[in-house]
Formats: sequence, structure tokens, C-alpha cells
Amino acid sequence: MTLIATKNLEKIYDNDGVRTVGLAQATFSIEVGEFLAIMGPSGSGKSTLMQVLGLLDRATAGDYWLDGKHIAEFSDDELATLRNKKIGFVFQSFNLLPKTSVSDNVELPLLYDNHPEKDNRERVRSALTAVGMQHRANHLSNQLSGGEKQRVAIARALVNDPDIIFADEPTGNLDSKSGLQVMAILQKLNDTGKTVVLVTHETATAEHAKRILLMIDGKIVSDTPVANRKFADGNERTLK
Repeated sequence: MTLIATKNLEKIYDNDGVRTVGLAQATFSIEVGEFLAIMGPSGSGKSTLMQVLGLLDRATAGDYWLDGKHIAEFSDDELATLRNKKIGFVFQSFNLLPKTSVSDNVELPLLYDNHPEKDNRERVRSALTAVGMQHRANHLSNQLSGGEKQRVAIARALVNDPDIIFADEPTGNLDSKSGLQVMAILQKLNDTGKTVVLVTHETATAEHAKRILLMIDGKIVSDTPVANRKFADGNERTLK
């Protein structure tokens, strides 16, 4: 089943008459349950594509369907609601509130809906358990290591039970051990059926996905399955 589909998607930036192509003629699809890596060097357009797919920005031209819905037909408020219900984000810089507890950071996306407080607490507990951080629930986020902060950020992305998780350079600020722990969590989430889109400039990180979309100068130059997939938990699997 197709979750995301694009046709001739473009993003043009206009700064005082200077036009810069951020995204050019992107046509591809993502199926439910895929683990896709969008890879490319700095300035290749991969973050621009993620922002458009994640409903953080609008395309200049072309078509984008999310779960069968044509995104151009939605107002900004409708996009915000759709984004909160269907999408979870993980960023390189974590984006946690520093002097706020881990639990309160994870609960933030729930504050946009009128969930009962008891329901919120259970959702937060479940999300923290999924990333192995339930024992740090009452700590302040600035008391955590980088790897722990990213795991909390993943829990926050999970708390609304989104259909898709966008992870933008999630290992960029981490040491190799913490980076592998984060990739292991993303792979485990994908194994349970979550669709994961990973943005990275590193080939070794991209090879943890099942498919790599390579971008250069705003264009998709290749779209290929990962032949020798890496598994962050060290266990081999039979690829479907």
C-alpha cells in the first residue's frame, strides 16, 4: 500500500530575484512499512525534500499525496493537524527543552489534542519504554548524554503513534556507539511496521535502511535497494 507518492515535485527559493533550485522533478513513492534513506552531500536537497514530505514546507510545483490525500488541497491549519497525527520527527539537534523533564518533553505533541491526562501518561510511558528510557522519565533533559537525548527525541516522535517517522541526520551529533543504538531503535520500529525515512550524508548510516534514494543538486539521481543491509543490533536477518 502506497503511503507517499510524488510527481514532478519542485521547490524553488527566490531571494531578492535570485532563484535557487532546492528540489527538481522528484517523482517516487514510499510504501507502508518501508525504511528509506535519502542520501546526498550537503546542499543536495535531501533536507528540503524531507521538509516538504513532512509538511513543514510546501512544494513550489508538482504533486504530493500522503495516504491518498492531495496535499495542495489542504490549508496550513489542516496540514498542521495532519502533521501532528501522522508524522513524527527526529532531528540531529534533538530539539528538547533543556530544563524540562524527559516525560514532559515526550508529552509535548499530545498537548495539541484533548487527550485525558491519564491517557497521556500511559502514552508517554509506552513511548519511553520503546526506546529504553523509562528509567530516566523524571530526569531533566540537560542531564542526559547525547545518545540518551536522541532516544528521548525518538520517544517524542512516537508518542502520537504516527504512521511515518522522519529522522534528519539522527546520528550526526553522536559517537559511533550511541549512533548504532539509535539506528537499532529505528530498525526495530521499522520491524514493527513503522515507515521510516532517514536523511543522511553518510553511506554507512544509509545502509541500515532497505532502500536508498540518492540526491545531487536537488535531483534524485538513483533509487536502489540496499544489497548488503547493515543491522545495528548485530543480528542478521533474511531480507524480504
